[in-house]
Amino acid sequence: MRNLWPTAVLAPALLMALPLSAAAGPQQDHKPPTKPTNLQVTAVGPYSVSLAWNPSTDNVGVVRYVVCCSASGKSQDIPAPASAGVFTAGVEPNRVQTVRIYAVDAANNWSQPSNFVSATTPADTLPPTTPLVSVTGVGPTHVALLWSATDNGPNIWYHVWMNGTQVLTTSQNTSQIFPLLDPESTYTFAVQARDFANNVSPVSEPVEATTPAPNPNDVTPPTTPTLGTGYVSGCEVQLVWTESTDDFDPQFAIEYEIYLNGVHVDSTALRFTNRVVYANQNGVNTFAVAAVDSAGNRSLLSNEFSETFEGCEF
Repeated sequence: MRNLWPTAVLAPALLMALPLSAAAGPQQDHKPPTKPTNLQVTAVGPYSVSLAWNPSTDNVGVVRYVVCCSASGKSQDIPAPASAGVFTAGVEPNRVQTVRIYAVDAANNWSQPSNFVSATTPADTLPPTTPLVSVTGVGPTHVALLWSATDNGPNIWYHVWMNGTQVLTTSQNTSQIFPLLDPESTYTFAVQARDFANNVSPVSEPVEATTPAPNPNDVTPPTTPTLGTGYVSGCEVQLVWTESTDDFDPQFAIEYEIYLNGVHVDSTALRFTNRVVYANQNGVNTFAVAAVDSAGNRSLLSNEFSETFEGCEF
């Protein structure tokens, strides 16, 4: 017959045999790093402050330093074991930047902050480089462009002209498809860059693109869109419709013609399938949409949506 030890006797014996760490569970690190000292500014630019400091120590190890904060309130991590770094988060020209740093260990214990340092960033007087522009695609009703410029700051905005008319303004895009063009037509594009400090580049060299003739084999219209509404407010309606497909054209090349009381009043492309349209008469206004491909094949009109408006001014 076996001897069975009572649980009350066995459990204390096992606990005494286990190492203390195993019995108590894993130990957590609650000790923060020492604070960084002797923080100094070593260089200043319109969008940057270079810093150096005496590194912190920690019982396990420092994993990062946090620089806080720019005049716009942003902070930035600099990985350890660095004892110098360039702070750029939210740094802007002509502003006083007062910062300090913290050391953080793997357990996310934060040190006490270092001393504060201040620096005034200089003005940015350097414009972006002249944009380089290239044509990346051409269809009967569209031209695709790609452009780029460089600058000493973090952001560049672009203005694009087509045949002397501005067709894109203050955009950070560096590529764009320009739709709703005429087949067998030549278009001239130019681009200018603007930086954060409103310095503007020279206008790019003009780039020409000629749209080809429509595909003679394309005789089938796109599928007919189905019309709905997003909202009706005051004297305006947000029209929303389903996206059409075509046997030859990609969906971005399909044009959507918007009809108000039987008259074509607006168009969209590039897969935009909603538009805010204003009533043009008091009383009943009727809206509909048709899809048109690059060969000029037009779908049937969508279902109609009607709404009554009163008190509108035209």
